[in-house]
Amino acid sequence: MLKLLGAGCVLAGALWCGLDGAGRLSRRARTLEELHAALSWLAEELAFRLPPLPRLLEELGGTCQGETGRFFQEALRLLRADPEGGAYQSWRQALARCLTALRPEERQALLEVGRALGRFDAQTQRQALLQGCRRLAAFREEARGEARRLGRVYLALSLAGGTAIILMLL
Repeated sequence: MLKLLGAGCVLAGALWCGLDGAGRLSRRARTLEELHAALSWLAEELAFRLPPLPRLLEELGGTCQGETGRFFQEALRLLRADPEGGAYQSWRQALARCLTALRPEERQALLEVGRALGRFDAQTQRQALLQGCRRLAAFREEARGEARRLGRVYLALSLAGGTAIILMLL
């Protein structure tokens, strides 16, 4: 009976590892999707309404979920705490603290967007946002494919590894 309980624990642990890996892939794809939608919305707002950046960040922080919402809330908090530091500094610091699921090239695309925010005219900011959207769209599609393909691989490998460990121990 004790062996069966141990085997169940080993299999559950292995399955948890596979689910965790698949979840990280899905979380990255979801974060990129939300960032793409947020940057698209920012570009449209700059084209038509031209509200101040803190108001835009506040609206995004309230509407976005998960890491993305925390990112915009943190960027707003940092911008209000140190207005002389500028929008780019708060954007860069919030990116480093909040969007941990992203890869370096995805973070770099967001940094390039942040360089333009609050520094240039509305048209230049909008162009930077649209370029960031195009790059994030490509990253998003790649992340979706990885989440589908590698998510299944992680689950299969975790189950196979857990089963192999159980067979070796029995």
